[in-house]
Amino acid sequence: MEKLAKRKIRVFYYVTGLLLLLTISVALSVPYFISVRKQFDMMVAESKTAIFGEKKQILAERVERVVAEIEAIRETVYNEYQTLGQAQCALLSTLKLSTKDIIDGFDPNVTKHTPRFVRHNTGIGLAVYDRESQKILWTDEEALVPKLLESFKGGEHGPTDDFPVWAVSNLDGNSVVAIFAVKEAIDTIAKNRSIAIVRSLRFSLNQYIWINGVRNYSGGPGYAVRVVHPSLVGDEEVLLSTEDADPVGNLAYKEELEGVLKHGKVYFTYQFKKIHSDEVTEKLAYAQLYKPFDWIVCTGIHTDDMLSLVAKREAGFNRAFKNQISSYAKIISIISLLYIGMMVLFERRLTSMVNLFIGKLKEDEAELRKEKNKLDDAYRELQRVAYSDFLTGLLNRRAMYERLEEEVARAQREGLQFCIVLADIDHFKSVNDTYGHNTGDVVLKAIADIFRQNIRPEDSASRWGGEEFLVLVLSSSLKEGLVLAETLRQTVESTTIYDGDIAISATITLGVVEYAPGKSFDSLIKEADFYLYAGKKRQKNCVMSRETTENAPSGL
Repeated sequence: MEKLAKRKIRVFYYVTGLLLLLTISVALSVPYFISVRKQFDMMVAESKTAIFGEKKQILAERVERVVAEIEAIRETVYNEYQTLGQAQCALLSTLKLSTKDIIDGFDPNVTKHTPRFVRHNTGIGLAVYDRESQKILWTDEEALVPKLLESFKGGEHGPTDDFPVWAVSNLDGNSVVAIFAVKEAIDTIAKNRSIAIVRSLRFSLNQYIWINGVRNYSGGPGYAVRVVHPSLVGDEEVLLSTEDADPVGNLAYKEELEGVLKHGKVYFTYQFKKIHSDEVTEKLAYAQLYKPFDWIVCTGIHTDDMLSLVAKREAGFNRAFKNQISSYAKIISIISLLYIGMMVLFERRLTSMVNLFIGKLKEDEAELRKEKNKLDDAYRELQRVAYSDFLTGLLNRRAMYERLEEEVARAQREGLQFCIVLADIDHFKSVNDTYGHNTGDVVLKAIADIFRQNIRPEDSASRWGGEEFLVLVLSSSLKEGLVLAETLRQTVESTTIYDGDIAISATITLGVVEYAPGKSFDSLIKEADFYLYAGKKRQKNCVMSRETTENAPSGL
C-alpha cells in the first residue's frame, strides 16, 4: 500500500508538473505570438506605404531635375549664340570689311562658300542695313526682312522678343551689320541637345524619361507628338491622341493632359509594356509640363517592380519573425528541460527538501507573474499604439470613430446631448511647402497640445486625418460647443509656434454640429464637414455652425 501510494503520488506529481509546464508555456506563448504577429503585419503594411511614397517622391524629383536641366540647356544655348554673334560682329568690325566685302563673302550668288552664318537652322543669319536709306542691303533670311527692318529702325542693340540673339556692329559709312536668330531657331537647337541627353538617361529598375510634345492643348487626335521614348524608339515622332486607351481602357494621354493643364504636374496609372519586353503591367507615372517647349516630361515605374521591393522587405520581416519565434521556442525548451530536471531532483529529495521546494515554487511563481505582467504591459502598449496618433499623441481616427459610434448609440438610448467640433489648419500645405514636413509636424503637435489643454477631461480630441482634428464634446449644447470651438480658434491664433529659428502663426477653421434625435453618425460628420468647408470658402480662421451658415444643408 505504501509503495502504491508513493507511486500514485509520484505519478500525480509528474503529471501535475508537466501539465503546469504546458499550461504556462501556452499562457506565455499564445499572447506573445499574437502580439508579435500583429506588430510584424503592421510593419509590413507601413513598409509598403513608405516604399510607394518614396518611389512617387523619387519620380517627381527625377522629372523636376530633368526639367531644370532642360531649362539650363535652353539658357546656355541662348547665351552661347548671343556671345557667338557678338564675337563675330566684333570680328567683322575689326577686319574693317566693307559692305561689299561682306555681301560678296556671304551672298550665295557670289561666293562658293556656305553663305549662312552659323548654319544650323532656318532663322539664324546675317543682315547688312543702310541707315541713310533705311533699307536692308542684304540678308540670307529674306523671310525675316519686315521684322529685321523694325529692329534696325528701332535702333536695337541687344536681344529682343523677335530676335533673342541680336548683335550689331558698324561697317563703313552708314552701314550696319547684324547677326541674329529667332526664338524658334534657338529653341530647336536647345530641344535637340535636350533630346540627346534625355534619350541617354537610364535609372534603376529599367526606368527612363520620355517626352510628349503638345501641339493642341484641347486634346483629341494628334494633340501631341512623341518626342522621346526609349521604350518606343521606332515610334518616336508618332502623333498621339487623348482618345487612345490602354489594354484595360485607361485614357492615359487624356488624364496626363488634363492633369498638367490643371496642376502643372500629375500622377497617373495605366497599362504599358516593360522596356525590352512584351510584358504589359500596371505603371505609375509622373508628368510635368515644361511650357517654353510645350513638352510634357514624364517618368514612371511599373507597380510590380515596387511590389518586388515590398516582397523583399516583407521576406526580411518574416525571417526576423521566424528567428524571433525560434529564439523564443529555444528559451521555452531550455526552461522546460530545466524544469523537468528540477522536478526529478525535487522528487528524489522530496522529503528532505520539501520546504526548499515550496520556496522555489514561490520564486518561480513570482517570476512567471513578472513575465506575465510584462506581457500585459506590452499588450496595453500595443493597444495604446493602435488607438493613438503616433505624431500628436491624440486619439487616431479609428479610436475616435469607435468613441463616436458608442456616444451616438448612448445618446439614442438615453436622450443625451453632445457636440462634434471638426477643425482644419488653414494654409497648412504652404507651411509644408515653405518650411518642410518636419516643421509641419511641429505645427501639428503644437495645435494638438492646444486642443488637449483646452478640452475637459471627459471630452475627447483626435487627429481625424492630415491637418484635420475632431473633438467630441460630451453633455453639451450647440452653444457650449461653439464656445469651446471659439476658445480653440482664439488660442491657436494667439499662439506663435517655433521650430528652431522659424516662427509660425497658424489659424484654424472649425465646423460645429450638435447631435439631435434621428441623426446618424455619418450625417453628423458630413454636417460638421459642410460647416468646416463653408468657413474655408468664406474667410478661414472662423467657427461655423447651423447658426452662422445661411444655407445650411437641408438633408443633414
